[in-house]
Amino acid sequence: MKKIPLFFVPFLIVGMILFGGCGKELNIAEFNNAPRGISISDTVYVKEGEDWKKAGALEFNQPEDIYIGHDGFVYIADTGNDRVVMLDLAGNYVGEKRILRPVAIAQDRRFNLIVAGELERGGYRYGAIYKIRLFESAHNINMAKVDTIYWEPEKPARKFTGVAELIDNSYYVCRVGPDNTSLFDPDNMILHFSKNDSLYPREYVDLTPNLDATGSGIRSINQMSAIATFSDRRRATDFIVAQTDPGANFKVKWFRFNPGSEVVPPNWEAYFKPNATDLTQQGIFVSPEDVTLDTRSNIYVIDSGLDSLMKFDVRGKLLKESFGPGKLGDDKLKNPKGVAWFDRILYIADSGNNRIVRYRLSTDIR
Repeated sequence: MKKIPLFFVPFLIVGMILFGGCGKELNIAEFNNAPRGISISDTVYVKEGEDWKKAGALEFNQPEDIYIGHDGFVYIADTGNDRVVMLDLAGNYVGEKRILRPVAIAQDRRFNLIVAGELERGGYRYGAIYKIRLFESAHNINMAKVDTIYWEPEKPARKFTGVAELIDNSYYVCRVGPDNTSLFDPDNMILHFSKNDSLYPREYVDLTPNLDATGSGIRSINQMSAIATFSDRRRATDFIVAQTDPGANFKVKWFRFNPGSEVVPPNWEAYFKPNATDLTQQGIFVSPEDVTLDTRSNIYVIDSGLDSLMKFDVRGKLLKESFGPGKLGDDKLKNPKGVAWFDRILYIADSGNNRIVRYRLSTDIR
């Protein structure tokens, strides 16, 4: 290592005093209490084009999810209109498929859309999982076959709130409900379906010692609102869940499977310990509704209670690219429910404003 000349030391000390604070971590309280209209950092989000307020003949009505498919199309759960909408990346309408109250969308690598919605039978509404088979219809969503993959006629109170594909084309489904007294089949559960749509035997994710159907701790999956998976093979079975449970201490959690050993049985573990990182700090979230990841495994969380988007790096650190009501000036989010990331653009289903908005970081403008 080269030595620093003695005459330069005073200048170095002055520089450390003047600029030493530039690298400090973002204060969470500062983010949550940032005054309206004032940016909490030098990072600025720039709106990408006009709002998307309409698709086909209908205006959006409380859209709750948005997903950018492996096929390069945009899919929107237009919940209030009981439809799944297909757009191109410029926002042009391509087609739609009627699904009763869709709330979550994913797509496997065979281009099947997996949709969490509802099913009506005999005057009752049930939670249901659908698969829209786009490949078989040459990507014509209007003509695509829709299969009802899963529903439980004996349990009408159970609903499905999140879906996420894995790299082997299997997929996770979040199920929620009020009855969690059973140790073997509680309403709150994460189901794992094979690529052929059958439930893996004994692989309901929360039938393990490490996840709890109720409670407020780091292992709880009570009142799940979303689930996200990784495209990285090193994290092939990992998942992140969000919870809207007001009593949950830790509302966004990353779980990883531990295959166990001769001493420790196989189990699911929280990747971050309580309060060990910003993502698992108590009180940082109010009502997180959706989670997505970018190609660097940065984690984006949309919080409808805060009308905010929070960005965390892969280590769980809150980044300055987060924004709340003040960060966007007068263009405020209202009860946002869905978020997607593609090619440096954030897509947000701004449910309370019945629109889709897109933002790009000023530092990413080409």
